[in-house]
Amino acid sequence: MTDFPDTAGKAHVVPGRAERVRSKAVGYRLEEAYWGYRIVPVNAQQIRLIVQQVLALIAGAVCVAAGIALAVMGSGADMMLRLPVILVALCIAGIMMWYASRGTQVQIEIDILQAEVRAVVANRTGATTVMARYGFDSIGSVFIARPEVGLPTLTLRYRNTARQLAVASGTEADLARLRDRMGRDLILNRAAA
Repeated sequence: MTDFPDTAGKAHVVPGRAERVRSKAVGYRLEEAYWGYRIVPVNAQQIRLIVQQVLALIAGAVCVAAGIALAVMGSGADMMLRLPVILVALCIAGIMMWYASRGTQVQIEIDILQAEVRAVVANRTGATTVMARYGFDSIGSVFIARPEVGLPTLTLRYRNTARQLAVASGTEADLARLRDRMGRDLILNRAAA
């Protein structure tokens, strides 16, 4: 029988908007949408990545300040010599600011309408950047990896290769339900892929 998320006791859901379904699992939550669903990790963000983004923000601000200082300093005669340095500083600032505004966690989207699995990173404004895209026909298996240390992890295998995509971590019972749902969605929709 099909195992649907428990939606009892929820407020009225507006059609067309993503419906949030809180899983009892430790490491993820499901967000239902009209096109499929999104698996969002709820574990703590990596402090190393947050520090890198803060340092990138500071470096970007320094590059902007250096570009502005070079533009207003000196005479107009040597502006042609300073222009390439100003442009390089502003380009580096743009790249650093873009990296600093990116999110820190990879989310997995199962898009049933387009028959694909996407790994995306949501930035601080809510816009997403697609990191990887796999058609349902390219997924070889959905399984639970059981490491010696740490929580079990639901994993997708790309074709029959060693490449794997970690989907979610949590208790084995919750991951088994998600594995069964994903396996059913991938198998039933392979014809559309």
